[in-house]
Amino acid sequence: MKTQTKSQIVKIITKKGRIRPSDLAKLLKITPQALHRHLKSLVAEKIIQSRGSSPKTVYEIIGRPDLEKIKDWFCSSKITQNPSDISETRDVFQGRLNKFKDLKKSLQSDNLLALIISTTGEIGNNSFDHNMGQWSGVPGCWFNFQISGKFLWIVIADRGQGIFKSLSKVDASIKNDDEALKIAFEKQISGRSPERRGNGLKYVLNNILGNENRGIACHSGRAQICYGDLGMKCLKEMENFPLRSYGTFTLMCWGIK
Repeated sequence: MKTQTKSQIVKIITKKGRIRPSDLAKLLKITPQALHRHLKSLVAEKIIQSRGSSPKTVYEIIGRPDLEKIKDWFCSSKITQNPSDISETRDVFQGRLNKFKDLKKSLQSDNLLALIISTTGEIGNNSFDHNMGQWSGVPGCWFNFQISGKFLWIVIADRGQGIFKSLSKVDASIKNDDEALKIAFEKQISGRSPERRGNGLKYVLNNILGNENRGIACHSGRAQICYGDLGMKCLKEMENFPLRSYGTFTLMCWGIK
C-alpha cells in the first residue's frame, strides 16, 4: 500500500508539474500526516524536491527547472519594471556570467565551466545585438541558472523583436518564424548587416551537438526548435509558453553529474 501511494504521488506530480501538499492530500484522500511521511521518503530518495516555504511550499520532480517567474515576465502583456533577473545592459549581463564560477565544484572540469560561460554569453549577446531600440517595454534580457538533480538549466530570454523580424531585414526571402529560427542556428547570417558576423548560434549549436548530456530549445515568435540529446527535454519544459509575435526564449540543459 505504501509503495502504491508513493507511486501515485510521483504520477500526480509528474502530470501537474508542481503541486501543494494540501492539494495532493485531497487528490489522494489521505491525511496530511500520512502524506508528509510519503513526501519525506520521496525527497530522501531524491525523486522529488520542495520549493518555497510554508504555506506556499510546492513539490516537483527532481531534474526539472522552475520557470514560473520567467514565464510571468516573458508572457506579460505589459512590463513597467524589470525583476532582479534582468540584465538591462550588455555590461551587466557579462558581469553576471561570473556567477557560473560558483558552480565550479559541481562541474567535471574547468573546461566545461568555460564552455558553459562562452555558450551562454553568445546567446545573451544576441539579445543586445539584435534588439537595440526594439524592446517591448523595458530593455534587457532575462538570465538565470539553476541546478535541479543531475542537470544545470540555463535560461536566456528577451522581449525584443524576435529572430524573424531581425533576419528578414537582411534576407527578405525568409518566410516565417520557423524558417528564421532554423536559419539562425544552422546557417551563417546576421541581423546586423553589413557586418560579417552570424556565427554565434552556430558556435552554440556545435557545443550542444555530439554530447548526450546537452540540449537546447529556442522559442521565438510563433516557432520553436530544439537540438541535442536533451533538446526535447528542454522543449517539453516550454510547452506551456504561448506562441506570440515577439520575443525570444532559450532554455539549455547540461548534464553535470
